[in-house]
Amino acid sequence: MPEFYEIRVKGHLDPYWSDWFADLEICPLDGDETLFSGYLADQAALHGLIKRIRDFNLTLVSVNAAAPPSHDDRKGDCNDED
Repeated sequence: MPEFYEIRVKGHLDPYWSDWFADLEICPLDGDETLFSGYLADQAALHGLIKRIRDFNLTLVSVNAAAPPSHDDRKGDCNDED
């Protein structure tokens, strides 16, 4: 069963890198970090993503299994256009 993850790395990546990172949403954050968020199919997919982060020489900050954000929580996320 897919699980929702939030993964933080140091540095800023543009959202167009999403295809390289399991189609997760990529959101640059304040403080020179980037948040990857979305569903991964299983632990193998998570380990594959972490390996790709390593291969791109990104510094892993955190990996969290999380509840998916509700519609109200997503206000101001990377996909919203003001």
